[in-house]
Amino acid sequence: MTGSDPAPEGAPPLSQGEDAGEPDLDRLVAELHAEHGPGGPVSGAVRAAARAAYAARRDDAVMTELRTDSADTPAAGVRDSGALADAPRYLRFDTADTSVGVEVTADDDLRTLVGRIDPAGPTQVEIRTARGSAWSAVDDGGSFVAAAIPTGPISLVLHGSAAERPVATPWLTL
Repeated sequence: MTGSDPAPEGAPPLSQGEDAGEPDLDRLVAELHAEHGPGGPVSGAVRAAARAAYAARRDDAVMTELRTDSADTPAAGVRDSGALADAPRYLRFDTADTSVGVEVTADDDLRTLVGRIDPAGPTQVEIRTARGSAWSAVDDGGSFVAAAIPTGPISLVLHGSAAERPVATPWLTL
């Protein structure tokens, strides 16, 4: 992806595959199928998406909650929601200790993310997408910019010092 910094040295890869000791995904799918009954055949695309989501998990991360999403709340006093089609989207994620505000602007099939982390502290933001990860530096004030992010599912992971646990947002679709 263009418009992003390279991954810092020692950063975990987006996809780690199935290591020894991890549950077998096929066994998990079979157990779910047996427990919840037949739902019809599972397509190859759905299985591939499930494998990608499983590989991209961050068990070590503190998860944020999506507190606000301007896409879910229409602007007050606006009669024609079509007028907002090109308006920025505003997201806010929170943990007990951290808030992340993100403005998302569209440029055809790409998105630009402008964000602020409060309190400042993380030094890198990993923007995970279906196509891989992009990295953006965080300045001393907690601000970051990531350009040329593809549409589709994304999740942000805030990385600080090696002693701190990463902070991750839930996946959502841009």
